[in-house]
Amino acid sequence: TDFVKTFAHLLGKKGGLSAFNAGELERFNLSCLRWYSVGMKPTSNDLRRRVVAARVEDGQSMGQIAERFRMPKGTVQNIIERYRDAGTVEPKPHNAGRKPAISGQALRKLERDVLQHSDATLCELRDRCGLDVSLVTVHNTLKRRGFTRKKRLYVQVSSADETSSQREGPGVKD
Repeated sequence: TDFVKTFAHLLGKKGGLSAFNAGELERFNLSCLRWYSVGMKPTSNDLRRRVVAARVEDGQSMGQIAERFRMPKGTVQNIIERYRDAGTVEPKPHNAGRKPAISGQALRKLERDVLQHSDATLCELRDRCGLDVSLVTVHNTLKRRGFTRKKRLYVQVSSADETSSQREGPGVKD
């Protein structure tokens, strides 16, 4: 293809495909696949176990294992290290995202305080609960928990409120 000829030309080799030996061509094909792959898929646990078995039982080098299973050497190294350090081939859990600023006991205390003092300001709620966070954080936390501010009161939104407010609108009267 034109891509292969261009790649060969960039390397300074003439003759297109014939300038490559079989190993070079296979490595080139694998590198092309990496460029075109969309997203990264996790390595299956079965393959991870086979990688560890090849290293522990067969005594193969990481490079040999990488070629055998057609995977990057770094991936093989990560799997082996995970097995050595944790004793398992299972991937680490994905703990994505930032931890909430208000959680656990502080969150329960904030919710109780809102229910008892529905007319309190964000500043009063934050101070009463002893939180060291911004007012925006308190507001966003209450919003995520379903509390909205209605005419100076914090109330929890119910499904009945949503449907009745959706029916009401300009020109709709009871």
